[in-house]
Amino acid sequence: MKTIHNKIAGLAVAALISAAGCKNYLDVNQDPNNPTKIAAANRLVGAITTTNGAAMWRGAREVAGVTQYGTTKLLTGTNRNAEQWRFTSGYFFWQNAYVFTMPNCVDLINLGQEEGSPYFTGAGKTLLALNFGMLTDQYGAIVVDDFYNGTSQLNLLPKMQTQQEVYQRIDKMLDEAIAAFDNPTNNTGLNAANGDILYRGDVQKWKRFAWALKARYLNHLSKKGSLYNPAKIIEACTNAFNADGMDAEFPYLAGGIQTDENPWFSWGGFVTTGTDPNAATYDPRYFAWSQFFVNMLSSFPVTNTTFRDPRISRIMQPAASDGQYRGLRSGAGLAAGQGLLANGQPGDATKTNGNDYGRFSNSGFYTSRTSPFPFITYSEVKLIEAEARLRSGDVPGALLAYEEGVKSNMRKLGVTAAEINTYWTAQLADGLAAHFASLTGGLSHIMRQKYISLCLNPETWVDMRRSDFSQTIYGPSLVRPVNINNVVFDQNNANQWIRGMVYESNEQTRNPEAVGDNSERTRLLTPLWWDRE
Repeated sequence: MKTIHNKIAGLAVAALISAAGCKNYLDVNQDPNNPTKIAAANRLVGAITTTNGAAMWRGAREVAGVTQYGTTKLLTGTNRNAEQWRFTSGYFFWQNAYVFTMPNCVDLINLGQEEGSPYFTGAGKTLLALNFGMLTDQYGAIVVDDFYNGTSQLNLLPKMQTQQEVYQRIDKMLDEAIAAFDNPTNNTGLNAANGDILYRGDVQKWKRFAWALKARYLNHLSKKGSLYNPAKIIEACTNAFNADGMDAEFPYLAGGIQTDENPWFSWGGFVTTGTDPNAATYDPRYFAWSQFFVNMLSSFPVTNTTFRDPRISRIMQPAASDGQYRGLRSGAGLAAGQGLLANGQPGDATKTNGNDYGRFSNSGFYTSRTSPFPFITYSEVKLIEAEARLRSGDVPGALLAYEEGVKSNMRKLGVTAAEINTYWTAQLADGLAAHFASLTGGLSHIMRQKYISLCLNPETWVDMRRSDFSQTIYGPSLVRPVNINNVVFDQNNANQWIRGMVYESNEQTRNPEAVGDNSERTRLLTPLWWDRE
């Protein structure tokens, strides 16, 4: 498995050659030892790897600042752009997904069909749906119909589908993936070339992966009136992951090349010079976890009662100076001291030494060298189910799904049974059941637990937008960053939040008619389709 990532470049080049329509030039004097077509069994690892490393990681790196997981050390500089919402057309998630990732998924779909191996077609459609979902949830309208299909000339001026159309395509694609996994005739197993690094050829887990994504995207429509269908969401959750150990997550490795490592650990902009956290040269992309995240892990929803979640020690390191868990406020930097506390009051402004904060990189479960990076998890599925049941009026069912969602994430992080029971007993004593009697109270529990269990996943931004960044749901310490982008955002309007991303400059230059108004003010402030009532 240490050579997995070495295959990415070759796979991307092969996809680009196909996309450029150069096939005819390669038909002459073909070298049998250097085939121009790679079997589906050998393409699966590339589709998985690039979906993770090129697409999801690129779509998560800056969003981790938007959602206030990570905070930077200094007040000025490139590293602060995302945290202070200074996004421009130089944000390259679009290019990474369309050029380096999704052609691998499309080719996998086509090869599965050609070879009579529908399982590969199902895997390709599942991954492609995930990529389309991640893209549309950041940009809104995206290219779907005119995207590379592996068989015909690429359209250099593609039209974009509305987000509503994209969501319809995603749902249809996942239905087709599920049907492919149910096909009784399949010539080659998914792990025939040891390329199924997710599930080792377990088709049933792949099918549950597709159902999990269906639940996620159906649940995004909570603001769309009759389009939101709790029964369909619950059905999807029932057919999705139903036990621990089923999560769709990328397995990073130790002892390989640098790109075998989890990028939150080192190579994603977190490498620093020296070891002194107070030195000017010690300036990683994210220096410490935010105080907002510390608050999520040290207080209960609704009441904001102080209680330490046992997961905090699995995710974060305490400060070297005094052993306390402490974080910075988004956009404020080290000089401003501790961020707002769970009750919304200022933290300790005197804590301006680097050793007053635990580090972000290599701090625990999500940022160590071999930490997995999940696409979607069992815990998320159960919390989606909890929301759907709550919105449908099934409070007992919502509570049961919520409990399993919380406890499954704790088990995943290695929390002991005794610690889980203590935490759960304390939640019950704090009024958990009574809170679920209201939609807002129940959502406060569900969304805060999703914030914890989705750590660093761009999906968190979807939840925060669907919740309108509500302090009633997330607590009084959820405020906009300090030193916010004042070119776009009104400094005096605390209710004005970031709602979308700017299209990449290449797309704006080459296809301006499809892109339309790509100004930062329009793109960052305009809610996406599912984000409007």
